[in-house]
Amino acid sequence: MARHVIKFYFDYNSPYSYIASLRVEELCQRAGAELLWLPVVLGGIFQSNEIEPPHTKMNRRRYLFEDLKDLAAYYGIPYKERTVFLFKPILSLRATLAVPQGAERAKAVHALYRGAFAEDLDLGEADVVTRLLNEAGLDGTALVERTQDAAIKNELKAITDEAIAKGVFGAPTFFVDDGKMFWGHDRMPLMEQYLKKSA
Repeated sequence: MARHVIKFYFDYNSPYSYIASLRVEELCQRAGAELLWLPVVLGGIFQSNEIEPPHTKMNRRRYLFEDLKDLAAYYGIPYKERTVFLFKPILSLRATLAVPQGAERAKAVHALYRGAFAEDLDLGEADVVTRLLNEAGLDGTALVERTQDAAIKNELKAITDEAIAKGVFGAPTFFVDDGKMFWGHDRMPLMEQYLKKSA
């Protein structure tokens, strides 16, 4: 039985969440924690907090792109600068929710993030999402069809609303046992230290 539960809130438009997604599973394994993958609409979170996305400011945008290259090189992860930084994420977020929580959802998350930030693909396109999920060994066609289900649409809204109510203002954001919050991939070492102290 897992000693802790970590909720990982992310959006496919968040490159720092991409980095976190490639590191969080090993952290959870070391800590004996269960990991819950929870997609959210980051645009809605920004709006609720009256935050302007970092890419909208020239100097921050320039630094952002350089930072991502440096981080990818540091961690040894595949990265390709996006031709168009933002895409419409709703389809991919809903498709993720159509996959059962756990190992299967992790496959979907990794496949879609790879498409966004290693292959510079548009996750707003149904054929792209379908192909990436198929390549992950999932039924991409069925999952994309389910993105139109009212239950899936409502679940994405509910998770986003839950995140806002809990004080989330960006991604990636983690919660340990629905208590302690950690924001940013660079706070993951602090989260691991917290888990060790709470063991």
